[in-house]
Amino acid sequence: MERNVLRMADVARENGVALRPHVKTHKIPVIAREQLEAGAADITVAKLSEAEVMADSGIGDIFVAYPLVTEAKIRQAIRLGERVKLVGVDSLEGARKLSAVAEGRTMEVRLEVDTGLRRTGVPLDEAVGLAGKIEAMSNLDLTGIYTYRGAVLGGSKTLELEKAGLEEGQLMVSLAEQMRERA
Repeated sequence: MERNVLRMADVARENGVALRPHVKTHKIPVIAREQLEAGAADITVAKLSEAEVMADSGIGDIFVAYPLVTEAKIRQAIRLGERVKLVGVDSLEGARKLSAVAEGRTMEVRLEVDTGLRRTGVPLDEAVGLAGKIEAMSNLDLTGIYTYRGAVLGGSKTLELEKAGLEEGQLMVSLAEQMRERA
């Protein structure tokens, strides 16, 4: 495990990207701390209960990647305050609910784009339009995009660009550029 933590940190550093590992496989604050100490910028969780465990252990920059769509979950994220830095959004309805419940608090959001798994995320061809609508909401701060490609689509060696979907990656870069142009 320690070797893997260090290897991922090295890969991120070598490629000039910030690593925000997902803690859903271990769910252990001590391991999350090891990831942070090795160089991870922040952490990602799937559920608010995971965010609470990590926040209660002193981890203070958490991304809740699974979109929050119920008022109760949104209020729970707001109660976690500044410890939950980012939340995911993948639909206009979800963004509207998040904006309405946020009640004057500006929430930083990332737009989830579906790159083929069809599990969550806005379809790629609708992403720029949805991004514009989210950006127009006064208390949502759209700061980027994210995706979940999943190992189901073939291969698990994500360092092999072809197997990792280089074409999809190029589409995501294009989408990010389009979003920057709109800003």
